[in-house]
Amino acid sequence: MTINKKQTVLIITSHYPPNFGGVESHLQALVSGLIKSSWKVLISTYQPLASMVQAPYFENSKGVSVYRFPWLGFNIVHKLTHYPLLEFLYLFPGLFIISLFILIKHSDNINVVHSQGLVPTTVGGILAVVFRKRLVSSIHNMYFFPKEGLYTKVASLIFNMADTVLAPTQTAADELISIGVKKEKVKLFRYWLNLSRFIPHNKILAEKQLNFKGFTVLFVGRLIETKGIKIIVKMLDKLNKHINVMIAGDGPSRTYLEQAAKKNRNLTYLGRIENDRLPLYYSAADLLIVPSIVDEGWGFVAMEAISCGTPVVASKKGGLSDVVSSLVGKLVTPNSVSFSNIINSLYKKPEELKILRSGCRKYAVKNFGEKNIQGIIEHYQYEK
Repeated sequence: MTINKKQTVLIITSHYPPNFGGVESHLQALVSGLIKSSWKVLISTYQPLASMVQAPYFENSKGVSVYRFPWLGFNIVHKLTHYPLLEFLYLFPGLFIISLFILIKHSDNINVVHSQGLVPTTVGGILAVVFRKRLVSSIHNMYFFPKEGLYTKVASLIFNMADTVLAPTQTAADELISIGVKKEKVKLFRYWLNLSRFIPHNKILAEKQLNFKGFTVLFVGRLIETKGIKIIVKMLDKLNKHINVMIAGDGPSRTYLEQAAKKNRNLTYLGRIENDRLPLYYSAADLLIVPSIVDEGWGFVAMEAISCGTPVVASKKGGLSDVVSSLVGKLVTPNSVSFSNIINSLYKKPEELKILRSGCRKYAVKNFGEKNIQGIIEHYQYEK
């Protein structure tokens, strides 16, 4: 196996910081880990599609260069989720143009292309053939492909263009294989965090700094319906009056939440929290909730909260079951009754909550360490 001292990977992704979300958090950790492993990283992406935040069109820092293509519309991408063809037509053109530009400019130095999701894999698949590059594809969520039809057939062809397709859970891997992606191409990987950044803060000091009072339940994530936003609002009148719910994030449901916060004294909308301040918020909270109503590919915010010493109550859906064990939290049916019941129960049983909290950091160190990046890097490198 030939390994150069300084190799280069082109990462193609629709979403990248300062966009807000789990995939973005993962990509930050991936880039950081690759730089530590002596890789140079090029990023091909858009200006934030799901946030009003603007970012430089070109950004160069130690070990990583980010190219952002300007594109249309705040949150259009979420509205197109149920319309695969329209989503493809929306995401493909700009990503193809900027990725083509990068490959023309840096082709001699790029060793591997790493695409994140279906549309970026289409872009990467075409360009990897033209420029004769190895292609690795990662998926980060379930696609719920129909059992048959054009969409399923095209998706199978696209993912089969990759040399390796990485899936975060066996369920996600099985879905790919079921639509005809070659079994030998599909490999599992496990997410990780920068555990030196996501660390527990002193809870009392964090509460004081953020002015958190009483028993605090925190939600962090994209404000879209599939994240269980309506479950949170519906459970408010079922919670003990001493329990406060804090919501951090941005997205299409923001107005709905702002209106709900005006009507409910125990609900506070915090707005968008920068990633470097999230550990403080996690540490100040008594619980993190993840009430997703669809199967998640993984549970990034759950992983972050656990690493900061905060137990998690999450939906028993998809990859969340791979993140949250009984040692650090609870898995429940995604409805307002189930969530309110378990939150009220943990509020009334501080000793049980204390036990969960005491096991969080040890669990994170064992399961979410940076060693997991090797499960990706090993597929970048191959015999020549």
